[in-house]
Amino acid sequence: MKTNIKSISMRFILAAGLAACINTGHAQGIVASGTLVGVPGSGNTFDYTLTLANSASATTSIEGFWYAWIPGFFFLPTVPSSESGGTSGWTASLFGNSIQFQGTAANAIAPGQSAAFSFVSTDSPATLAGTSQGFPIGDSVAYPGVINFSASPPNEEITVMSIVPEPSVLSLVAAGALGMLALRRRNVSA
Repeated sequence: MKTNIKSISMRFILAAGLAACINTGHAQGIVASGTLVGVPGSGNTFDYTLTLANSASATTSIEGFWYAWIPGFFFLPTVPSSESGGTSGWTASLFGNSIQFQGTAANAIAPGQSAAFSFVSTDSPATLAGTSQGFPIGDSVAYPGVINFSASPPNEEITVMSIVPEPSVLSLVAAGALGMLALRRRNVSA
């Protein structure tokens, strides 16, 4: 009798372990990532391109994206302007200090694909790479359908990484040349 109980218990443990392995490898839903690149625009503005990617390991397409927002928090320091769904065919609209980008099933970001969006802001790339209210400014939510206020699965919270450009080589060379000129001038007058 003990052998039978041990055998049944061992089968149960193996079955439970197999089910756990199957569940772990099961659907990932949305697996999103994003990058933000800003370049100087006209006047004191910056032109931003936000690229949203859905990993090839995802099982759900992205139809909505709420940039610089998670439930209860709006992160952009100033309200941007000239927001656009880019070439993706999505719509873009301002909502508080954040931007909602909305697509449809026809132009959703499928697993393994990405889309680019744009906006203009007076906030610098360094500012948008910072934090607001204790959170990264790029904290955002991706949706499998229409944007809504709930952040329950399969919505995916992500942080859009803001890329702060390094000084260009030309500006470094110019600064070095000015330094050499100033040093030479100092040596000549001494």
